[in-house]
Amino acid sequence: VPAYATLAAQVFAVTAAFQFLSNSVNFKNLIEGQKAFGAVTGVAYASITNQVRAATDGQLAYQEAASAAAIGTASGLNSAQIVQLGDAAKKASLALGRDLTDSFNRLVRGVTKAEPELLDELGIILRLDPALRTYATAIGKSKDQLNAFERTQAVANEVLGQAETKFGKIMEIMDPSAFALGQFAASFDDLLNVLKQSLGALAQTVLPFFTDN
Repeated sequence: VPAYATLAAQVFAVTAAFQFLSNSVNFKNLIEGQKAFGAVTGVAYASITNQVRAATDGQLAYQEAASAAAIGTASGLNSAQIVQLGDAAKKASLALGRDLTDSFNRLVRGVTKAEPELLDELGIILRLDPALRTYATAIGKSKDQLNAFERTQAVANEVLGQAETKFGKIMEIMDPSAFALGQFAASFDDLLNVLKQSLGALAQTVLPFFTDN
């Protein structure tokens, strides 16, 4: 039993270390990928990521914000709309007592995929046909003439409009200390990210040797 316990503890330690190393490499790749993707597309993904985090008062982890910036931009959202989704997530999470990251992911996926089920739990009722017709009328088209980009814009306008109507006033009455836990968690994540970048660079240098040996 003592020998088994020692072996189990060592296996657990090695597994945990490998998982953290894996996360470190993934985070380094994320940073490098942002730079490369931005160079190709001309989109400043790092800047959008930081703007989204600022919109949530520093409560959103860098990786979540970066992922949303990439997904949102690829789906046809502009930087202002992605930042507005971050702000809407912050307000909705306060009003409904929900996790901010979950609220933000629901908003981003709900808009980019036009899935009402993701938005229902945030109190946002997306009726796709009326939303498309309203947007089409506003730009002088019929609903059937809308292209994929315009359909995304229609959904984004509807969701952001409802979010502002339902949750827009909450920041006027909320105590800023309500953000303390989320801000601490995000700040701690930032600290780990500094370590991850260093470890990621080291791992990419050392691991090929272990792969071959």
